[in-house]
Amino acid sequence: MENEKDQVQEDNTEEKKFLKISKIRSFSNAFNLKLKENDIIVAVNGEIFNSTYEDLRKILEEDNDKIITIFRDGITFNIRPNGSLGITCEQESEDKILDFKNIKINEIFNNKKKFLNFEIYKNLKRKGIVLDLTPSILPSLAPPLWMIYQRMWPLLGFTLIFQFILFYVSPWLFFISWVLKSWYYGYNQINILRNYYRFLDYRLWMCLSSENEEESQKKSRELDPKIVFDFSYVGPPALDDDETTDQDQVVKA
Repeated sequence: MENEKDQVQEDNTEEKKFLKISKIRSFSNAFNLKLKENDIIVAVNGEIFNSTYEDLRKILEEDNDKIITIFRDGITFNIRPNGSLGITCEQESEDKILDFKNIKINEIFNNKKKFLNFEIYKNLKRKGIVLDLTPSILPSLAPPLWMIYQRMWPLLGFTLIFQFILFYVSPWLFFISWVLKSWYYGYNQINILRNYYRFLDYRLWMCLSSENEEESQKKSRELDPKIVFDFSYVGPPALDDDETTDQDQVVKA
């Protein structure tokens, strides 16, 4: 009996192993999603995942809408891969994962909630922008209003000048140009925003799947305590002790 109990305990221990990313192939899905080596895959659609990478690959290839929960440096976040990740994994036991016992899957993923895809861009000054990958109908109807909403001022200025010249030359050319621009911006709006952020020296930093922009900003702040956003839902970042001391000295002076 004792030997049977020991065997059962060993089997349970063996089952509690997770996939840790050991290598990411260049230009793979994981590479584009900005995953990192030593990231740990802990759940798929809110269910703890203790199987092999081959099983995970089959699941992702069968259903592109699966959401994976990643564990990185004590922080969990969700991604939607839309296909196989293209990684090499090794198994990591639960006991070797720091802070793993603090994970509550029910708080991370809820099947009743709708998850949207977001990209987080960040520049060298750690200023971030959240890009919602859900297409909007606005650029198809009124491109200038969409540019104002996205604060794309250089592109807005160029567009207004170009449209004014066309209207002055021929109202028909203006009308044809408006229709073509509406179609182009409506169809390519996500790529236009990506290129505009690169033009402003922002680089893709994270890909997240969350309920809304607010949740994306909160998760970004967890991953980078110093990141800041315009129109922020998370407020300014906390000051370090050195920064607080410097500010106190300035006030006293």
